[in-house]
Amino acid sequence: MQREIYTGDDTISYWNAYVAITQMHGHGHFADPRIGVDVNNPPDLVSSKLKPLLLYQFSLETPEPLAGSFDARAAQRGHAVFNGVAGCARCHLGSTYTDVKAGRLHAAGEVGQDPAYALRSATKLYRTTPLRGLWHPPQLKGPYFHDGNAGTLAEAVDHYVQLFGLSLTAQQKADLVEYLKTL
Repeated sequence: MQREIYTGDDTISYWNAYVAITQMHGHGHFADPRIGVDVNNPPDLVSSKLKPLLLYQFSLETPEPLAGSFDARAAQRGHAVFNGVAGCARCHLGSTYTDVKAGRLHAAGEVGQDPAYALRSATKLYRTTPLRGLWHPPQLKGPYFHDGNAGTLAEAVDHYVQLFGLSLTAQQKADLVEYLKTL
């Protein structure tokens, strides 16, 4: 599948190879002329590990959130807000809560994000961040967004309420935060 990574440049195995070879100085060859990268560090000890690593990554189940870490009734109401009036489910689709399988990418301005990170990528765009496992520290502790401009889940919700001109009550926003704590 293409567009799996945050900027939609390519697959998760592409990202794993990029990190292993260009960031962790692993042995192998990584080249992407779209971003001007060509690192060759023989012998290739990375390529044979990419498929098993990907299979392992996709085999991981999302653990259940810790009991007492969220208000269950509020989370039920928040689920309805997520899928209804807030419209979160338009982009945060399926069991991973991302539109990666829908093949969509978003301009930074469309999602109210700083374009700096995307501009260093081949696509210059973002895909919807998966919310699967959001409840698990350190993700639940924030900050959120690639640039950390939302320090809490409430700030992330407020960001999208403002950006999309949503009319959510304080209760709906609080319920939505409680629902996010369960993902």
